Amino acid sequence: MFRKSSFQLPLHTDSELDFVVPHFLLTEFDYARSLEQGIVQDLDPEYTHQYRVTLRRIRSLCVLLRELIPPFEQRILKPHLKIMMKKTNKLRDLDVFILDKSQYIEMLPNHKPSLEPLFGFIESERAYEQAKVARWLATKEYTMHCTLVRNSLLRSTQHERVDNNVPALLFASQKVSEQFKKVDKARRKISDKSRDNVIHSMRIKCKALRYLLEGFSALYPSPQHKNNVKQLKLLQDKLGDFNDTSSQIEFFTQVKEAVNLNKQDRKTLKKLLNVLSEHHDTSRQTILTHLDQFEAFIHDTNTQSLYQH
Repeated sequence: MFRKSSFQLPLHTDSELDFVVPHFLLTEFDYARSLEQGIVQDLDPEYTHQYRVTLRRIRSLCVLLRELIPPFEQRILKPHLKIMMKKTNKLRDLDVFILDKSQYIEMLPNHKPSLEPLFGFIESERAYEQAKVARWLATKEYTMHCTLVRNSLLRSTQHERVDNNVPALLFASQKVSEQFKKVDKARRKISDKSRDNVIHSMRIKCKALRYLLEGFSALYPSPQHKNNVKQLKLLQDKLGDFNDTSSQIEFFTQVKEAVNLNKQDRKTLKKLLNVLSEHHDTSRQTILTHLDQFEAFIHDTNTQSLYQH
């Protein structure tokens, strides 16, 4: 039903990237569209998740590998893919809160009776949002976005770059090295006083680096490359946990202000926010510790030697 979330471009050292990459993105887009019926029929939250992951990856790769997609097509692809993703943002957030329900109850086992009506509200919000997304996927406007994106990717497969003599391995190594530098620069900006959005920015840059490392894996068969992906995933998991608690605090604060709750339920919600804030602070400290280890990893001569050409 679903593929693994990691992916790899079908490459070898003499591949022509301006042929392979647009074809790959086109296949990815068709895969995203194959998930629509699962979203409409509300079969499993994973349909929405995989749909979003796939569209985000296409959009990121269009930016990261911009030399392989004509500028005219970039101007079509980026905004239309952004709109397609944005329409499912709230549904995905609500799905995550519901999937984590048992985790919240574990945090406050004595308050389960008050948490149940709170989750009843979240589930009704989710049902409303799911119906809204299902309607959106059936509109002419949505079909127009899809047609524009697919036609743009199709045209990109037929485009020949003027400077397409750069070997695949050299191009990949340059891209990976550039992104390593961006991740390292973002890392240096983080301290125990950093705002959440600064840490979130680091997460986005790490995600981009992982797209490149995984995407170009076929060109780097060495164990060192596999270890680089593994180390990056460890850091991403910590950054993801931090981002999740940040979203949860924001969401439950909004619920507290917007929903008409009785005194007991309001008290429970306040307790939940306190526990989440503590978890968020712990998560921040974990990231700071992990970043020290990541600094040693990123500056180890073995880590980036593969990408020096």
